[in-house]
Amino acid sequence: MHDYNLYGHAPHMVRQPGSADELAALLRQATADGVAVVPWGAGTQQHLGRPPARYDAALSLKHLNRIVEYTPADLVLTVEAGAQLGVVQAELARHGQWLPWDPPGAATATIGGLLATAAAGPLRLGYGAPRDWTLGLQVALGDGRLVTSGARVVKNVAGYDAHKLHLGALGTLGVIVTASFKLAPLPACRRTLLVAFTEPRATINAIESICTAPLNPISLVALNSTAGRLLPPLGQFLTGQPERLLLIAARFAGTPAGVQRQIREATQHSINAGAICIELDEADDTPLWQAIADFAQGGPLNDDAVTGESLLLRMGIRPAHSVELLRALERTTNQRGWEAARLAYARIGLVYARWWLPPGTPAGALVAALNELRQALGSIGGYVVVEDASPALRPALDIWGPPPPTLELMRSLKAQWDPAGILNAGRYLL
Repeated sequence: MHDYNLYGHAPHMVRQPGSADELAALLRQATADGVAVVPWGAGTQQHLGRPPARYDAALSLKHLNRIVEYTPADLVLTVEAGAQLGVVQAELARHGQWLPWDPPGAATATIGGLLATAAAGPLRLGYGAPRDWTLGLQVALGDGRLVTSGARVVKNVAGYDAHKLHLGALGTLGVIVTASFKLAPLPACRRTLLVAFTEPRATINAIESICTAPLNPISLVALNSTAGRLLPPLGQFLTGQPERLLLIAARFAGTPAGVQRQIREATQHSINAGAICIELDEADDTPLWQAIADFAQGGPLNDDAVTGESLLLRMGIRPAHSVELLRALERTTNQRGWEAARLAYARIGLVYARWWLPPGTPAGALVAALNELRQALGSIGGYVVVEDASPALRPALDIWGPPPPTLELMRSLKAQWDPAGILNAGRYLL
C-alpha cells in the first residue's frame, strides 16, 4: 500500500472512485474548485517526468479494476484502467491467450498507468507497441466529460486517432477509465538464447544474422557486461567471464519444434562468429525477460558492486542509426570515466542507460554531459529523456530535452480537454 507521496510531497486528499460516472463527477468538481489532481494506478511509473507544479489530490483508480467484457472467441478484451496487468494476463492465459505486452513492473502495474506512460518492453520487436493492440479507450477529461474513441466510436483530431493521444501523455489530457484490446494466442513455447562476444563488430553481425529469415525472434536485446551483471538472472552466467563482454539475448516463440529449430540455427550462426552460447530452459525464460524489462525502471538490480549517485536515461533513434547512438553514449561516459550500464532493444532503436557518477561530481558536469549527448543524437533525429534520477539531481536536469513537433497540438488539446489545468500539472511538457 503506497502513501501517494510524490517527490517528497503528499496530497491533501485521496479520492478513490468506484465507477466511471463517479470519476467524472470528481473531476468536474476539481475543475470547479481549482483542485490539482494526480492520477494513480499502482505507482510503478510515478518516477517519470517533472515534479507536479501543484498536487492537491491523489486520484486512485484501485477500485476501477474489473474486466468489463471478455469473449475469448472474439480475441477482444475490455478492462478498467485500475486492473493490474498481471491479473489480466492470468485470466487470459486460462483461455490460451495473452496481451503481448511485457512492460516494467508487469505483475502489479495497472493497465491505465501503463498506457498513460506508453510503457512497453522487449516484446515490441515481435509484436509491436501496446498502441498497436489498443482498440479504444474511455477517458474522463479534466472538465469531467466522459469520451470514448477508437474502434467502436471513431473520433479523429487533426488526423489522429483521439485515443492514441492519451498514450504517453502522463495523464495530462485525461484519465483513462477503460481500455479495449485485441488479443493474441499464447505461444506454446518460449525459449531464450544468450550469446556473448568480446568484439562489437561481431555483436552487430550476430544481431543481423539472428534477425534474418527464417529466424524470427520476438525479443532481441544487446547489453554491455555492466548491465548483464546487474540483472539477477544473468549475473550467474557471467561469473568468470571477461569484464568487457557484450551480450545478446534472443527470445523465440511458437511450437516447441519450431522454437528449437530457430535456436539451433541462431546458435550455429553465433558460434561461427566466435560467440559463447547458452540456451536457457523455459523456467529461466520469463524471469530473465521481466528483469530486462524492469531495467527501464531501475531494478531489481544486483547493484552491490556499483555505488554512488545514478540516473536512468531513455534514448530513441531510427533503427538505422542505432550504432551511432551507442557510440555517442559510450563516448560521453568514457571521456568522463563514469560507470555505465547499457541495454539496447535491437532493431527498435530504443536504448536505456544507467550512469553512476563519482562522489562529488558537480551538477554542471552532468548537465554538460546530457547536453553533449542530446546534441549528438539530435543531429541524427534522436532524443534523450531522463527516466529517473535522485531528488538531489533532479532540480538541475532538463528531464525532457527539446520539445516534440506535436507540442502545439498537445497544448491545444490540453486547453480544450483540461481547461483549468488540473491534471498532472507540469509533469509533462504541458
